[in-house]
Amino acid sequence: MDIPKKPFLFGIFASKPHAGWATISLIAIFVATGLDRLMVVFLRNLTDSLTAPTINWNIIWLWGLGYPSLHFVARILWRISGFSGMRWFMGLRTSAYGALYNYLSLHSKDYFNSRFAGALANKISHAVDGTEHLFEKSLWQFIPMFLGLIWYTIYAAVADLRLGAILLVWSMVFVGSNIFLAKKLQVYSYRFAKSLSTLKGRIVDSLSNISLVQEYAYIAGEREYIGGFVKKQYDAGLSHWWFSEWILVINGVLIFIFTLLMIGGSVLLLQNNLVTIGVVIMVLAMVTDLSHQFLFIGQEIKEAARLYGEASEGLDEILKEHLIVDAPNASNLKFLRGAISIESIDFDYENTKVFKNFSLEIPAGQKIGLVGRSGAGKSTFVSLLLRHFDVQSGEIRIDDQNIQNVTLESLRSVIAFVPQDTSLFHRTIRENIRYSNPQATDAKVRTAAKLAQAHEFIEKLPQGYDTLVGERGVKLSGGQRQRVAIARAFLKNVPILILDEATSSLDSESEHAIQISLEKLMKGRTVIAIAHRLSTLKKMDRLVIIENGEIAEDGSPDELLTKQEGIFKKMWDHQVKGFIVNQ
Repeated sequence: MDIPKKPFLFGIFASKPHAGWATISLIAIFVATGLDRLMVVFLRNLTDSLTAPTINWNIIWLWGLGYPSLHFVARILWRISGFSGMRWFMGLRTSAYGALYNYLSLHSKDYFNSRFAGALANKISHAVDGTEHLFEKSLWQFIPMFLGLIWYTIYAAVADLRLGAILLVWSMVFVGSNIFLAKKLQVYSYRFAKSLSTLKGRIVDSLSNISLVQEYAYIAGEREYIGGFVKKQYDAGLSHWWFSEWILVINGVLIFIFTLLMIGGSVLLLQNNLVTIGVVIMVLAMVTDLSHQFLFIGQEIKEAARLYGEASEGLDEILKEHLIVDAPNASNLKFLRGAISIESIDFDYENTKVFKNFSLEIPAGQKIGLVGRSGAGKSTFVSLLLRHFDVQSGEIRIDDQNIQNVTLESLRSVIAFVPQDTSLFHRTIRENIRYSNPQATDAKVRTAAKLAQAHEFIEKLPQGYDTLVGERGVKLSGGQRQRVAIARAFLKNVPILILDEATSSLDSESEHAIQISLEKLMKGRTVIAIAHRLSTLKKMDRLVIIENGEIAEDGSPDELLTKQEGIFKKMWDHQVKGFIVNQ
């Protein structure tokens, strides 16, 4: 589903499910605006009736009572537009938020790694709020204003073509100049929105790491760093406001010219007996109404341009093309045994060659350990298997199916991943464990926690399994977070398991207990374990040593230890308390 990047087109897209309410609201606005503008005609006729040589009270009462009646009917229609518009715009917000979050959630891991989460949430809010408010302004301000100009031009022309010509030419100049100025203002609005979004993202990043700022006694430096972005936001905002003030000045001059021409023209026509007093009163009413509406039109345009800029900036960022997508005819992965085949893959990341003609066969049910120094390509290997990235050439196959030809959901649904840096939702422990299997019963959640050696510490928490863990799980220790992640993997119960330093945050006693549980979890599954800690590698069937994106050694732990000059043997000899130390 293609989502438009332009705010007005995006608003139409989000309004489609609510077309009925939109139609009612628009019809009400069109009719109400017409009735409102028709009141000047009633005022003209009432004035002419009152100043006629012969008073006809029936006619006077007709126009006199018709004027408030018309006003009352128009007010009812405005309220109809309000009630229907309320349904329309709240529906628009719902559809817009849903569509943007759905699209955003399908971006690649690399997309999110390069952006602040807080800034992205801000951009969604800007896109939705900006679009909704633009539509509100259009419905209840700009459309009535434009329709009013049309009706007033017609009424003026009926009274005298010269008055109609003045209003028509002025309207074209006024509307044209404001459209031109609004387009210019959009550039400033976009810059201001971008600078504000960047500032908020930097503040969120700084506050997220405030402990680090304090521990390194760098508060002054951090203030100066944030101050730089505050200054950029100030400069962009000042430029935006400066231009909008000039729009007010220009519009003030145009309104003065309009008032002078219309009132002067109507009085001159009356002086020459070409129009009635009622026409002059009608012109005065029109001038008063339009002057009031257009006096602060520059302010409205400034606000609309700001909203447009914010919405555009948000939509541009969120609706970037997805890098990792399902193939047009992607099918669900048909899992048979869990065999993984890496066939001559090439992969570059940020102009760095990570893998070149890399191949690896992992038979179904085999447990392999990936070992290598930092930057060797271990984590990239896992990211490629999970399709966070796509290879430039070659294939990755599971049970003889190219993973680029199956759906991302079906691929990732058969893989349980326990990362080194465990991230939890700011939800209850029960919800965090159950995330891998939403239909799991409470009993299964507790069983998974027990297998992960997490049940005991969970029970000691104030609300047990209903304890909120804080943002990213900050209320739990690193080891506790990792046990929750392992419990989540137990509950998922899938055929392929990836462990990325899964016990790195545990103390020796807890690690020993979890190793027993991991052995149960790994049984009968295809396992890929990334580790520097030897205790994680002891039970592996096979170790693959990666160096510079290539397989340097491949064999069982015992076989590799017999190679006196081997890379793994040297790592083993340099181990300290169960860790492999990089050379």
